[in-house]
Amino acid sequence: MAVTTTAATSVGLLDPAALSLVVVGTALATAARCGWRESAAALRAAALLLRRGFDAEANRKALAHALAAIAREGARRADPALPPDPALAQLVETSLREATPAALATARRAARSEAQAGMAGSAQVFALAGELAPVWGLIGTLYGLAQLGAPSGGGATATIMAAMASAVHTTLYGALLAHLVCHPLAAAITRRARAEQRARAALADWFLGQLARRTLATPPARAHLRGVA
Repeated sequence: MAVTTTAATSVGLLDPAALSLVVVGTALATAARCGWRESAAALRAAALLLRRGFDAEANRKALAHALAAIAREGARRADPALPPDPALAQLVETSLREATPAALATARRAARSEAQAGMAGSAQVFALAGELAPVWGLIGTLYGLAQLGAPSGGGATATIMAAMASAVHTTLYGALLAHLVCHPLAAAITRRARAEQRARAALADWFLGQLARRTLATPPARAHLRGVA
């Protein structure tokens, strides 16, 4: 008897029409506010949460190989494999083209700014979706209450109960979508991006420190003097 009651309650809480109204309405309103490109980027960022994040070991190995190639062949002639992380790859390319402190600092700032902008944009999309989901729940509630006209016939009671159930379900779905999906995804994207940024910054500091140490350790080329025995 208890199992039957639980099953009936679960079925009663499932309203596909109300759920579709809240989800589709929230998605369309978010895309209209943020833009389709930013919304698609946010979905990609959410999908990346299911995969492995920043691979510190692979990037460290690539940076070590780049340092060895620079020490062996020189910065101008070295052609090492770049790290898998785009920001670190850009840093290595800059060190090969123009290994000046100003150029390397500029490359680091540009990579940091790009990563922060991408993280902030994706998190903002889901944060806005979390604000819009309860609004669409309220819209669904108002729509459900609008169906409570003056029904006639033998099914008047059933019609009223169905409209009330739909009105309550949309409010519930809006709150659940906001606080169990949208806001947690925004926070998860922010945490992942900050963790990757810290790991990336640590590797960049290590690479630049090793590069500076090897540059200082390399003796400058002596000028060739003609006529000197």
